[in-house]
Amino acid sequence: MTYKRVVLGEPFLPKQTVPVWVIEADIRFEAKGGPAKVSLAVPGDQTSLGLLSEEGISLGYGFTPAEDQQVNTLHRQVVWARADAEGKQRLFYRVVAYQKLRPQNLRDFTTQTPPRDPDYEEEPLITAVKAIVEDAREHSADTESFTSYVIGQFSQKEPSQNIRFILRDKDSILNRARVIQQILLAADIEVHLVRGLHLEESHKLQSSIPALLVRKADKQWAAFLADKPQPGIPSPFLAWQRGGESLISIDGGENASIRFSVMRDRRPLMEVVKDSAKRAGNRFAEFSIYNLPIDQQNAFRMLLMIPLGALIIVILRNLVGIKTSGTFMPILLTMAFLQTQLITGLVIFLLVVGSGLLVRSYLSRLDLLLVPRISAVVIVVIGIMASVSIIGHMLHLEFARSITLFPTIILAWTVERLSVLWEEDGGKEVAIQTGGSLLAATFCYFVMGSRVLQYMVFTFPELLFIVLAIILLLGQYTGYRLSELRRFSPLSKEDAP
Repeated sequence: MTYKRVVLGEPFLPKQTVPVWVIEADIRFEAKGGPAKVSLAVPGDQTSLGLLSEEGISLGYGFTPAEDQQVNTLHRQVVWARADAEGKQRLFYRVVAYQKLRPQNLRDFTTQTPPRDPDYEEEPLITAVKAIVEDAREHSADTESFTSYVIGQFSQKEPSQNIRFILRDKDSILNRARVIQQILLAADIEVHLVRGLHLEESHKLQSSIPALLVRKADKQWAAFLADKPQPGIPSPFLAWQRGGESLISIDGGENASIRFSVMRDRRPLMEVVKDSAKRAGNRFAEFSIYNLPIDQQNAFRMLLMIPLGALIIVILRNLVGIKTSGTFMPILLTMAFLQTQLITGLVIFLLVVGSGLLVRSYLSRLDLLLVPRISAVVIVVIGIMASVSIIGHMLHLEFARSITLFPTIILAWTVERLSVLWEEDGGKEVAIQTGGSLLAATFCYFVMGSRVLQYMVFTFPELLFIVLAIILLLGQYTGYRLSELRRFSPLSKEDAP
């Protein structure tokens, strides 16, 4: 149970949902005529976001998805290919991401520091970069403040001459991020460029957002947007491209563009857990009742609640001292009550059993043997149930339609048992045991009918071992029952003989 909760993330309570985002990449380009090949960097599982599914949509293209074993790696890419393409082309890539309940420590962003651009090691760029690095070192105390200062210098309305020279006429957010990355690498700071999406639902298409990940002295990562000196990235943020040379590359085409659209939704957490475990190839998740056929699942939803009903009966009989007609007959009544609702079930039970006792009193005069007598009672009970259903239908009584949900044999045996008890101990004892049975069935109804308990036992059937342990402990109890405290209360008086 702990493994299911901590590792797989299965929820303890029903109806829990998690945010889910459907992100679609719209790729457009012009094919030159002839073979065309498109490579797109795609996201993988991340610290706080996981993937449920991904697919490529195209017309006339062969699609090569990212390998399943690459889900937890950094740089993943998918490929479209076509032997002959000409004119305007359009491709789609769709991925479904979900919010993890607790962040997971995945592998580091990279195992190698990104290489420096050779152009920044030659004049005149190297001189401009050195000047920016020296100025930033004089106005910073650590890696984080160094990065903030450099980004702040690029964000000014009138940046310095060196910055203007490096940017030249390419002052886009993406180019600015690449320049800042080269400056930080020149200062011997490990930095990685990430392009991602802020998962905010919008009716407008959006572009990817460049961000810089800087390793601090304590080996932790600090994230910066390329146009904001303050550390931090708006959450939730899906890192779409991690590593690799480019977001998209095209052979046999030109004028490529890519836009993203985001749609936010909520899905049941249990459904998300099952899909994510299946995607990750977790074999342990297959050992679950949820993988059984639906008809078997429905059967187990009721069967798994019987141990809880048995625990209630043990407590009521061994600790409280309530008398019932049969040991586990109240549980069978409870199963019928769950189908008919409590009040309706009580009315039907009293109506059928009362009528059956009247007929049984007549059969007792015939001096029948046990098996024929019980068989006769079964036939009579079925006749009573059929009569009640017909009369209820004619009078438009909804509760009468539920009478067929009661176990006929149990009702017949109950009538027989109570009639024998009436003959041996009188009507008072019949009333006590019948009332105790209905009281126990009522308690079991509220326990076995609890949606929360039904979900917990169905999802974590291992909990039944705890129920078994409690029953075994109660089986060792030999003290007074609560009903016996009143019975023996005179013995506690000082003048008791």
